[in-house]
Amino acid sequence: MTRIILALILLASAPFGYSANLPDFPFVVSVGNAEREVKPDIATLNLEIISFEEKSDLSLEKVSTATESVLKVLQSYGVKSEAIEATDIEKSTKRKRDSDYNRLEILGYEVSRSLTIELRDLSKYSELISDIVAIDNLSSVQTAFDASNRKDIERALVNAASIDAREKAEQMAESLNTEIHSVYAISQDSDFGSFFATFGARSDQMMASLYSSHQAHVAMFVPKNIKIRQGINVVFKIEQDSN
Repeated sequence: MTRIILALILLASAPFGYSANLPDFPFVVSVGNAEREVKPDIATLNLEIISFEEKSDLSLEKVSTATESVLKVLQSYGVKSEAIEATDIEKSTKRKRDSDYNRLEILGYEVSRSLTIELRDLSKYSELISDIVAIDNLSSVQTAFDASNRKDIERALVNAASIDAREKAEQMAESLNTEIHSVYAISQDSDFGSFFATFGARSDQMMASLYSSHQAHVAMFVPKNIKIRQGINVVFKIEQDSN
């Protein structure tokens, strides 16, 4: 739902500490949004390999074997080594605990590592992921689909969102028989609740980072489309009534 705040605010009624960050002139705040559906052409796989065994060396061996199996699958599908990133192996000791949570004898050892794989050819994604899922000791498989030209798309969406914000602000101002005078501040912070807190703070907080729709999907097939969204919050100064 589009969020619009008409901010011809009586400062005296604002909570203590909140009004200090508000402009001291008539203004209107508008939120512009834009989105586009695009076909994904890139995927990032995040794999987690975990083994728990009574013997440390056996747990480590199973993680190593699973890692080698994943690498063989990737190699068979033509995935280059530079597209694969592996974390260091992590090891932890698991112990029994009594009713007071005191650590008792060792139950075994848990060994884990994570792999991140970037795929730029999605034509065989379904077959590749099916082979990977079948590997023992693979506890988690997540895939995030994206578009390689995301930055260009987001740049265009920011422009569209800016136009949307101005049009909404002009409509609100017109309904009150006034006009937009100028832009006071803009932000791309997706958390609108903290929007006003950025004004009156350090200048490097005025322009917040873009928010995007990077979300992980667990799927056996490449989605037909993904949505890329951009939003912009704008504080417009409006004409003051000379009377």
